[in-house]
Amino acid sequence: MSASWWMRAVQPVCEAEVVVVGAGICGVSAALALEAAGHAVVLLDRAGLGGGASVRNAGFLMRGAAECYAEACRLYGRDTARALWRLTEENLAALDAHGIGALASVQRVPSALLALDADELEDLERSRAWLEEDGFAVGWERGGRDPVWRSGRALGALINPGDAACNPVEVLAFLASKLRARVEADAEVLALEVAGPKVELVTRRVRYRAERVLVATNAYLAQLVPSAAAWVSPRRGQMLALEAPSVTLTRSYYVNRGSEYFRQAADGAVVVGGFRTPEAATEVGYDDRVTASVQSSLEGFAREMLGVDGRVLTRWSGVMGFSPDGLPIVGAVPGFAGVYFAGGFTGHGMSMGYKVAELAAEVMFSPRETLFSPGRFAQ
Repeated sequence: MSASWWMRAVQPVCEAEVVVVGAGICGVSAALALEAAGHAVVLLDRAGLGGGASVRNAGFLMRGAAECYAEACRLYGRDTARALWRLTEENLAALDAHGIGALASVQRVPSALLALDADELEDLERSRAWLEEDGFAVGWERGGRDPVWRSGRALGALINPGDAACNPVEVLAFLASKLRARVEADAEVLALEVAGPKVELVTRRVRYRAERVLVATNAYLAQLVPSAAAWVSPRRGQMLALEAPSVTLTRSYYVNRGSEYFRQAADGAVVVGGFRTPEAATEVGYDDRVTASVQSSLEGFAREMLGVDGRVLTRWSGVMGFSPDGLPIVGAVPGFAGVYFAGGFTGHGMSMGYKVAELAAEVMFSPRETLFSPGRFAQ
């Protein structure tokens, strides 16, 4: 939807110090950090709390990123990879400090990066060695009680012993309950413009004039700031939940270099996601729907890897924001004075979003270059 002149003419104007657009894990966490620093925050979302991918993911609170540690070291350099892995550990520690451990859905369960071919096994073995050298706690398994080992496909697993899993809806609501600001729902930003010394945001009912704006819409950045479309591309991820009364999983599994992933929720349901890689050409854009081909692949994978052929409880999809290099993005939006962006989590928003949001809150008021500055794309 666009904003007509007639809408603007009759709308009340709200003056604000900081407006955060997007009430997902990043936006809520940024609002918390900004409030802790003494700033007054208005938090907008077109749907409401958790209107996007933050409540449509697998609920992994996992150390690391889309690539394994060895591949991340090759792509980014060892110092950057080490810093990113530390950030994800600090992300979980920060959530723990808020008290998420008291939530019913939060499980202290290790993550297992599971190799199904010799090349990935070699990469994971190298990752294990380098993680140990860099001071990270890490484990290794070549078998176990979990049904993944009975399939005969699993060759080995790198273990992140300090990881956790959660119902992201519960975690997000818990964090939002700590805010002084409320989430302004049904507040889609129809226009974002620099108006003199302030930024103007037009919604259906209210115009906001803010000193600073943080866009925390992740995959939807281009819809608000088309000039930054190259920063984040929208990729659809599909999942399903299965009834599995006879299955017990003691790990959260990340398989085929993250192409597939599955875990057992606190209520016993087995959640399975992935299979976007074989259909990468079509699993793009903002169409929030499931497809028969991907869902069939997910069911087949659950049967093969886990022996699960139970009733499908529900199917869903979510739109993720992938950055060009797989690293998150934090920084000022060129051409929009006072406007900043935090996102591009490449499928790992729950594992990075809180700490990245903290960094964004700092950079908004004390600009500086960081590992995640968008200037790296111009080099």
